[in-house]
Amino acid sequence: MKYLTYELIATSNEWTDPTQRELGLAKRRLHSAFEKYRRELEGLKPRLSRAAWDFFMHGRDEYGLHDARQLSFRVGDGLDYTPDGSLPFRLNHQPTTATLEFLNYEQSFHYTFDLRRVSRVKGDLFSYEESVSEDLGDLYLLELTASEEKKLQLGCLFASGASLVIEFRRLVFRRRRIKRKYRIGEMYC
Repeated sequence: MKYLTYELIATSNEWTDPTQRELGLAKRRLHSAFEKYRRELEGLKPRLSRAAWDFFMHGRDEYGLHDARQLSFRVGDGLDYTPDGSLPFRLNHQPTTATLEFLNYEQSFHYTFDLRRVSRVKGDLFSYEESVSEDLGDLYLLELTASEEKKLQLGCLFASGASLVIEFRRLVFRRRRIKRKYRIGEMYC
């Protein structure tokens, strides 16, 4: 994560039991980090679809992914290939791609991020010793930034401390509304 690190988020949300001085400093640093991040997003506008840019710049509440759950993360050279024997898998011709899927907190939207021409993937599932979690937990935030040589970088930070950072060339963003047939309280049962 370039701007919104776990340490900064954890301190400013008092997850680490900071002193009053540390808390005040972290909150000022967090505000400054968000301002720098928003300026970077402004610069990325020409490189993103309108829907993707609107999501990263304005996605909040039901239209955002704070407290969302990651449904899947897949990476490979043949995510769209069906190994049924009908067509050959052309060796050394498919660029690496990655797909991330999320369900927002209200379970009313399904988000898919298709990342094309992936060049780097880095992740830590349970990087903090005090973490006793056996799942990724809620998504705290996504951060989309520029990387080297016209590449983009998508960072995922989870409340558990888990993180995932993917460097790629092109983003295909999709959001689909779900018609939920159950009460929202049933997701806790």
